[in-house]
Amino acid sequence: MCEFFRELGKHLLNLALLIAGALIVQPLVNNKFSVSLALAGTFAYLTLVGLSYILISRCDRE
Repeated sequence: MCEFFRELGKHLLNLALLIAGALIVQPLVNNKFSVSLALAGTFAYLTLVGLSYILISRCDRE
């Protein structure tokens, strides 16, 4: 079960990087920056990074 949580954490981390690229970096490059979109992307990124950190480090403690 521990390996499942570790792999899920890795997938969530990849999803967080995808969200950061799509909602934060790409609008900056295309000159279509929106504060609300950047805030939503930042919140989603930080949430997924935190959750993936918890899932990956859970196995190290056991």
